[in-house]
Amino acid sequence: MGVLLALALVQAVGCLTLRALAGQSSRLRSLELWSLSFGAGCGILSLGLFYLAYGGIALNPTNNLLLVAGPLGGLVVLRIVLARRTQTLWTSNSDGPPTIATLPLSHPLSALEWTSLSVVGLCIVIVFTDALSQPLLAFDARAIWGFKAKVLYFEQGIYNEAFLDSDRLHAKTRYPQLIPLAEAFIASASGGFHEPAIKLLFPCFYVSLILLVGSELSRAFDRCYALLSMSLFASLPVFTIYANGGAASGYADLPLAYYVTALSTRLFRWLEEGTSCNLRQALLFAGLTVFTKTEGLALVLIVFLATALAGWLVYGRSVWSLWPLLATGLGGLICLAPWFLYQARLPVVDEDFVKLLKPENLAGGLDRLPYILRSLVKEFFLKPHLWSLLGLSATVLIWRSPKNAIRSRFSVLLWIPILYVVVLCAIFLVIPWKLEELFPVALTRLMMHTSPLVFLWICFELESARSS
Repeated sequence: MGVLLALALVQAVGCLTLRALAGQSSRLRSLELWSLSFGAGCGILSLGLFYLAYGGIALNPTNNLLLVAGPLGGLVVLRIVLARRTQTLWTSNSDGPPTIATLPLSHPLSALEWTSLSVVGLCIVIVFTDALSQPLLAFDARAIWGFKAKVLYFEQGIYNEAFLDSDRLHAKTRYPQLIPLAEAFIASASGGFHEPAIKLLFPCFYVSLILLVGSELSRAFDRCYALLSMSLFASLPVFTIYANGGAASGYADLPLAYYVTALSTRLFRWLEEGTSCNLRQALLFAGLTVFTKTEGLALVLIVFLATALAGWLVYGRSVWSLWPLLATGLGGLICLAPWFLYQARLPVVDEDFVKLLKPENLAGGLDRLPYILRSLVKEFFLKPHLWSLLGLSATVLIWRSPKNAIRSRFSVLLWIPILYVVVLCAIFLVIPWKLEELFPVALTRLMMHTSPLVFLWICFELESARSS
């Protein structure tokens, strides 16, 4: 019961925050709100817990409850005020607010649509059952995220030997702490560090990601196409059955994929609509992406760069008109200033990519490039047991019309994964690990981060090709 309460609080905080960010002039669709609420709430509470710990306040159950109660109460009051103002605007408008009577009735679901929903439901049941059936077993889930979560839960803070003493060695000491803090919050709310209960966090991200993909597709296409595509995405084996990074594994790669997708679609929507509401949401998800995993910082920079290039080259906007984009990115990073200051105090026992990515190191690693390219080809085309036909479909569509693939209005969804692969290749050239040992355990998880964007691009491209 405590776990369900914690998850409900996360959802409530996220929902009310998104409503506040939307403001009076913009209303979120129900599916969109549900898809974004859990991730937003989880990230906001994790950041709040970190700010408390950074200020030296113990992360005990009482303080955790106060952390939730304060913002939740404030958001409820703000929601009431915004609702009254919106009602006032509606009453002053002769048309009035839309009612159930004035909205178009939905057609009954077809057999194909019911089948698609059944597939989505079955995949969700499989993932939740898998998560609850066993404790944290995968290496990273235990050695990185689970370990940090236990330290935060039992030590009730971040200023302790486990984090600050280099002799207390553990994996990835400088990794961001969104996931461990969220796990510690669930443990605190449920009254104990029970690993199967904590693992429910990850299937919730999986459901949110499915809904997010479905929300984006339903805005542009008919219901049947959106539901069918959503079922294909939900059933990708890399999410449902992949033990070393899937939705039930306890790894942070799926949450990172969720935040990258949320950020990218907010900025894509901004390019399409130009509304400030999308930028406010993007600011939130930019910070949460960075706070989820080390790769998040590179992904945020790539997403904003790709969006700026798309705005200039595809949408024909002037460079000066893109300044809100820069302000949004900087705002997301400024919100994480305490984390960056704290991270600088943590011992460096793993790779330091800033020091490794030098021209001489890149040049010295060029002999690795053939193996890297072969491994990427193998990952994209020879692993249908993980990716189904995702890589093949993307390649066929690019081959069909390279110019349209690169210059269409939704091509930014493809640019981001391509730029990310380029950055990863540069890192692979200099990383002090044997690639033959690294790739079997890491390459698939790295590709997961932008795979939802590739899937969305394929869906947009297919529908564009069909209608042309």
